[in-house]
Amino acid sequence: MKLHIIPAILVSVALAIVVFFILETMRKPTYSLGELPERFIHEHQVTDFDGEVFRQRRDQIVEELGADLVIISATTRHDFRYVTGFTESRGIAVIEPGTSKPYSLFVTPWEIYTVMWTGEVYGINGAIEKFGADQAFELDKFDEKLAEMVRGKNSIHIHGGDSRMRNAVEAALRHNRQQAEVIDMAPVLHELRVFKDQWEIEQLKQAIDVTLKAHDFVMATVKPGQTEYEVQAAIEYIYRRNGLGVGFSSIVGSGPNSCLLHHTRNDRTMQDGDVLLIDIGAASRGGYVADVTRTIPVNGKFTPKQREIYELVLKASDKAMEQMTPDNYILDCNHVASKVMVDGLHRMGLIPDTTSWWQKRFYIQHRVNHYIGLQVHDAGDYGFETQKRDEHILTPAIRGRKLEPGMVMTLEPGLYFMVGMLDGIHEMFGHLASEDELNAFVEQVRPIYEKYEGIGVRIEDDILITENGYVNLSAHAPRTIDEIEAAMRR
Repeated sequence: MKLHIIPAILVSVALAIVVFFILETMRKPTYSLGELPERFIHEHQVTDFDGEVFRQRRDQIVEELGADLVIISATTRHDFRYVTGFTESRGIAVIEPGTSKPYSLFVTPWEIYTVMWTGEVYGINGAIEKFGADQAFELDKFDEKLAEMVRGKNSIHIHGGDSRMRNAVEAALRHNRQQAEVIDMAPVLHELRVFKDQWEIEQLKQAIDVTLKAHDFVMATVKPGQTEYEVQAAIEYIYRRNGLGVGFSSIVGSGPNSCLLHHTRNDRTMQDGDVLLIDIGAASRGGYVADVTRTIPVNGKFTPKQREIYELVLKASDKAMEQMTPDNYILDCNHVASKVMVDGLHRMGLIPDTTSWWQKRFYIQHRVNHYIGLQVHDAGDYGFETQKRDEHILTPAIRGRKLEPGMVMTLEPGLYFMVGMLDGIHEMFGHLASEDELNAFVEQVRPIYEKYEGIGVRIEDDILITENGYVNLSAHAPRTIDEIEAAMRR
């Protein structure tokens, strides 16, 4: 090589390196968490407490119960918060309809040592001024006042999950030598919690919007070599930066961990070519929890195999979403999604016999929807036994209760090609099929299955049922492959 050519080559190489790093920087912007760009800040604020909303809610509860006396304690956590809006871990609410002061709160009093050791409390003044109690007392005074409160009452509603309260009420009745019916209010509360009012919907919108900001931030910054816990830290920073809490343990599963439904160790280093499944939810200021999942390629580009699985799950989601209207039933979307995925897996050669329950069940791991609200899996009746998964998940005749306006539910179809899953098939379905049948299935599908091993895809959105159909509250998060890859090129 002639010597005078060498400087030109070095200049060309240097320029190529500079261009590469410029393009890489453009593709993955470097953000300072201390100076978070405005597009990751949620501007729409909602109140963490609305006294009129909770007053109307208590009136509705009393009307539904037909109660003489309602007593509920913070032991019941989310149900107590639903009734009171009170956020401390200790407290008791008493509702006495028809009296001059129908709503009482028993709370931890403001005392200097209590505040020093356990933090600020609202105290008696806060119970009245912020949370709308007609009167408030020190929590320690409850037992001595209980006998007076139950006197003359024919029906007393308490929460069935609070055994201490039941014991206290029954002791007070014995003390008074009176008879009264002690009734569990939980079923009524849980039915009311199924239907969200406008304040609750605004709470969910806030939680969902901030959750989407977190997804957006990850898509803009994730790259091979990062750990799952770094992604989790960024997600939860977005929550806190926007003044919200963590609704549930973040699921950040890359590569083989994307196939684990509730992977929360989040300790793996992400590799080039991995998919990353992110199932997360912020909690609003009022305590309402989002639940949104996206599955993305760590390097910004889906491989052909990843695209194939993703497109199948997306098709299942799109078709199932059409079923989320008031003229349908809760499980209709599940059955539509399952059929789409089963038919697709059959075409791929992964389900040889679509009439075989166990072959379908091998891939269909969960139903596609649940209520959200004060809990990520919120309270409420579904019209079927949710714990009997094998009974309802692939049985179209089981449709559950009718969808109604005001329900807010997830929609989350998924397919998971767990490493080593085929090796466990005898353990899973040995009671349903002979060893020869199971071996034949494994032999036939293994060469195809192994092509997709380590790929898990779930797409989850939060859906509000309306009078005329539905609203996808998380619709503006990238869902399609083109949208995701475009978001990751920013």
